[in-house]
Parts: sequence; structure tokens; C-alpha cells
Amino acid sequence: MSALRVGRISALNMYPVYHGLEKAPQGNLEFIDGVPTQLNDALLAGSLDVSAVSSIAYARNAESLQLLPVASITADGAVDSIQVFSNVTFEKLRRVAVTPHSATSVALLRVLVGDAPAPFVPLEGDPEDALSDVDGVLLIGDEALTSLRAGLGRYRTDLAEVWRERTKLPMVFAVWAARRDSALENPEQVAMLGEHLSSAVADYAEDPETVARAAAARFPFPLDYVRSYFRRLRYEFGPAERAGLEHFLELSRSAGLLTDVPRLAA
Repeated sequence: MSALRVGRISALNMYPVYHGLEKAPQGNLEFIDGVPTQLNDALLAGSLDVSAVSSIAYARNAESLQLLPVASITADGAVDSIQVFSNVTFEKLRRVAVTPHSATSVALLRVLVGDAPAPFVPLEGDPEDALSDVDGVLLIGDEALTSLRAGLGRYRTDLAEVWRERTKLPMVFAVWAARRDSALENPEQVAMLGEHLSSAVADYAEDPETVARAAAARFPFPLDYVRSYFRRLRYEFGPAERAGLEHFLELSRSAGLLTDVPRLAA
């Protein structure tokens, strides 16, 4: 039986889950690293069997994907790693250079700017240089964390914080999904991966300190910062996460970013 090809987001934010997955029998899993948009594309192209996938990308392709409703990457307030760095206040944004690495964050920004959307252009090159030509830049993950610590821009807007203030709901940035054909061909392997994901989430909740120390040894951030950052994230996919995701997808449909809202498995 061939190994299940699993996408691995190469950033600090999902490390607690992958730390747990490393305990799984490695002959059964083959990890392939990438940023979220790369993994989205690889999953849809058939280069991966299962991956964490941007929540908006899952919704757009739900007919070919099977949701694994056991884990997510979710923020319930300010998260630091989804940031608009700008020269003007958030309400005055007119032109934004957006990261090519995230699908959900770009959709969330479009939802949050409302009826008079700012023009979005692809971010190319250095974010600090880009700020000389646009009002703001949208960054995610480790790049956002590094830029936040460096004090990029005059204003910083945490999109997860804005979402929480407006909706009172958590924001689900990514879910886990398998290709439907892979799930049909390898049902036991996909089910086992779901169990490993559940165990990884539970293990992190039980012992976050061990995971934080391992992450600080692997990523270029101090241990105290890693601890604080991880406390801003959660990895379950329970009723609160489902409600937050459903609301985000409904607003995305209203904004013309999504044709249909898929039913989320209970």
C-alpha cells in the first residue's frame, strides 16, 4: 500500500498539528511542504491525497473534496499572522497588494472592506517597497509575524480581530480535506489520518509547552513569542468553528467570491 501524500503548511501557525502527525507511522504518510495556495493547487491537481486547505478553496471545490471535520486552523480574535500593513487606516484603504500565499485571507479582506472594495493587486517583491506604491499590503504566516515585529507600515490591522469584532464568531482559515477519489481508493488510510489528526489536536491541548519548545527550536522566533502566538490559535473543528465557517462562506457568496456554500459535515 503506497503512502498517503499529505500537504504540510511550511509555517509556524500549523506546527502544533504537524508536530503530532510526526508521531504517526511514517511509512504510511509522505509529507509535501508548501504555502497554502501551493497545497490547494497540489490537492486539486492530484499531487496530494490529503491536506490542510484554505477554507475558501475547500468551499469552491467541495464536489471533489471530502472534508475531514476533525481539525482546522482557527482564530478567535487577534492572531498576528493575518495582517494588513498600511499607510492609511483600514477604512481608507483604496489599493492593496495581497500575498500570493493565501486564498482565505484575500477573501476575508474582500468581505471586510464591504461595498466599496479596494482594488487588489498581486504583491511582488519586498512588502516595504510595495508600500511606496499602494495603501497597504496583506501578509500572512511567518512573513506577517516577522513584519509585525519589525514595525512595517504606519498602521497594522489584524483581520481575525476585525472579523471577531464584527461577527462575534471565530474565523476558520483552513480545514482538512481529502480528494474524493483518494478517499474512495484508500478509505482506511484516510480514516486513519483523521484519527491521527484528532490525536494531534488532543495531544497539543494536553501539553502545549512541549510543542512550543519544539517549534521555537525549528522556527526563527523566541520561545515566549511562540507560546503567546499559539495561544491565539486553535485547531479543533467543533460547533463554534463550523458556525464561524458557515457565516464566512455565506458572506463570501454574497460578495461574489463563492457560487454555493457546501454543507459542512457534522
